[in-house]
Amino acid sequence: MSSFEVLQLAFYALVISSVAAYGFFHGRFLKNPITRTSILLTIAHPDDEVMFFGPTLAELSRPEHGNTIHVLCMSSGNHDGLGETRKKELVASCKMFGIRESNILILEREELQDGPTNLWDPSLVGDQMNLYAKKYNIETVSQLLSNVLIVTFDDRGVSAHTNHIALYVGLTYFIQTFKERTPVKCCYVLKSVSLLRKYIAILDLPITMLKTEALMPLVSQMFGLGGSAALAGGASSSVRSRAMTRPQELLYVSAPAAVFKAKAAMEKHESQMVWFRKIYVVVSRYMSINELRRVM
Repeated sequence: MSSFEVLQLAFYALVISSVAAYGFFHGRFLKNPITRTSILLTIAHPDDEVMFFGPTLAELSRPEHGNTIHVLCMSSGNHDGLGETRKKELVASCKMFGIRESNILILEREELQDGPTNLWDPSLVGDQMNLYAKKYNIETVSQLLSNVLIVTFDDRGVSAHTNHIALYVGLTYFIQTFKERTPVKCCYVLKSVSLLRKYIAILDLPITMLKTEALMPLVSQMFGLGGSAALAGGASSSVRSRAMTRPQELLYVSAPAAVFKAKAAMEKHESQMVWFRKIYVVVSRYMSINELRRVM
């Protein structure tokens, strides 16, 4: 058998396993454990919310989960002088996920300007997270939601962008400084993957499912090891239980309708839809797969 035939068989095996994994995941064996929660998605630039966090927004914004989603954008993305345009595009994109304009805050600070060479002060980033979390904790209490949860980038920033990484460093500062006096009870970061995995779209799903801890509750139940908190029907209805059973990892895989919604949301960022981003929305696994890791 030639090397080409081996590669061809490997590709077919990956495609078949991807289809099988996709079907398994959308059998809804797992229950989304993030319900009735105020979620603060913290991003660096307009378009980050859909280029990287589309599957997370698509799942957590589902009406039956009862979540309230806020977006804190640390800059207007004014690197090319399009800040005002990009702010409007962010609002339009978020509306695709049912996020109200009043739930979006875009900062315009001299110290937090868009640019791969601009180093953001971690304490300033962490302070902004803390201020916004306190601001809308009033909503959390009034609506009897369980707590506040922050979602942002991990230490590699998915694309290694300096501003993305600064959000993780700022989150680390936030946790170290405000952990005991903040309404935020849980923080998740979006896991980065290798360049190859990043650009094989849904074909990365079998690899993700083999490596993730997000499926452990299902495995535990299958083998009688307990840990069914994240399984369908297994989550506690009390606020205290929800806060205590946040899993270490979350895996969100978008159904076709959610992928198309994310692509439609990305098209709202008209000023950014240059040729390579049009390719990105087709081949990036982040348009259909999000794996989140808990850091607090």
